[in-house]
Amino acid sequence: MIQINDKKYILTYLIGFILLATFLFSCNTHNHPKAQIILSILTVIGGIICIRYSIKNKDALHKTAFLIIIIFGLLTVFASPLLVAPDEVEHFARSDLTSEGGLIPNYHENQGYFINNYFYQMTCSQGSTLLDNTSFMHQDITHGKTFFTSVFSQNLFYVYLAQGFGIFIAKMLELPVIFALWLGRLCNLLLYSGIVYFAIKKTPAFKKELLVLSCLPIAVFQAASMSSDGIIFALAILNISYFIQMYKSEIIPNKNIIIYLATGILIGLIKFPYIFLLLMLFLIPANKFKTKKIAIMSKMTALLLIVIAGAYSNFYASKELLKGGRIDYYIQNNVNPTNQINYIIHNPTSAVITFVKSLIFLPYLIFIKDCSFFHLILFPGLDIYNALCLIFFIVFLFLSEDLKMAKRKKLELIILFLIIYTSIFFIQYLSWTPVGYDGILGVGARYFIPILAILPLVFGHKSNSEKLTKYFIVFTTIFLSGMLLIIIAGFY
Repeated sequence: MIQINDKKYILTYLIGFILLATFLFSCNTHNHPKAQIILSILTVIGGIICIRYSIKNKDALHKTAFLIIIIFGLLTVFASPLLVAPDEVEHFARSDLTSEGGLIPNYHENQGYFINNYFYQMTCSQGSTLLDNTSFMHQDITHGKTFFTSVFSQNLFYVYLAQGFGIFIAKMLELPVIFALWLGRLCNLLLYSGIVYFAIKKTPAFKKELLVLSCLPIAVFQAASMSSDGIIFALAILNISYFIQMYKSEIIPNKNIIIYLATGILIGLIKFPYIFLLLMLFLIPANKFKTKKIAIMSKMTALLLIVIAGAYSNFYASKELLKGGRIDYYIQNNVNPTNQINYIIHNPTSAVITFVKSLIFLPYLIFIKDCSFFHLILFPGLDIYNALCLIFFIVFLFLSEDLKMAKRKKLELIILFLIIYTSIFFIQYLSWTPVGYDGILGVGARYFIPILAILPLVFGHKSNSEKLTKYFIVFTTIFLSGMLLIIIAGFY
């Protein structure tokens, strides 16, 4: 039984849910009110289950995180409209190729990539729910081929294995078309939740912080889609987990170093700026390694992996981006990394002003005004929800656990965060912004999720508190419920 004092956490959740529901439903239309009521009831039941479980199992935060991700992730998998996540069309196309063993996409000049035409039919209903279009509940998965322009060929195959496996199951069981999307999303979610479970279980400290970070609404939403972001976020959480393990160890086991380096290169090969997470290895005192030789070799390996990731990004991934539909955007908008670099060289003052101005003023647009779970879709009230999430995150930073890191170490972490943060902007300036444009385009809030764990390491100054942990979980659950309410209010 839950103690009377613990019922206040459920009451806090219910109050938060009612306030968000009242606000979001008042801002949007109601095309399917019965569906809205049913999905809202399922959401609030899921939230209560998560909070009750966390109270009864206060020493099993890895299990609580897993349950939260699964419950809210499952609701997102089935409630989210067709291909509505950012770039989910391209991620689905690549996953479909992977389901048939196409680990390296074969590009046909001026035509694109061969894909199954059932996918192309689904793209025509992008953004629709099953209440808007029920045909996909009955249509069979066809194997006729057609061309599609973009499949994110710059990404390595391993970030699509889970989604591809889900589509493979749907094909093997001869299920209707919608199950290719649902099972692909579901397998992606299961992989994400499994890695997060392992990461939180293994870390000797910072458990509630990793729970909150892994259960951020934008992270769970991406994990419950066909996007490769799910596996990237999960590996970043695992990377931070192993950094904490190494930092807290008396003597670091060699396997921990290997896993830390492996997770770093796996995410760095997909999104180059994240490779710099490997520089955290230099924050660990040399006397924690088994021998001085292992310390030197580990750090040299980290530097070598950074070079490898940079070479891959420059000589392969950047060239793959020029294939398919993205080239049309580049041509129409005068996007050319080489020409942009020449512009910076010949106009350094203007380029620096543009870059600094973007670093200062874009965060408001990125994290509040234009931040959305969906591909190029904004709903009334979303900016207020984003602002509330940001306030919660800031409070969370300063109430996080203090790992007793020296001030110099924390300063080095801040510098590392700024290096990755500015690198994300710089890459978008080169690869997505018109030459000479007075701003930086294409920067999304989700790009920063893998590096957010650095911030509580720096600003946390509290000891572990059972009460604080419970409230972290309550508010995490409230904002995840808000994410689902946005889907329900906006699309149903």
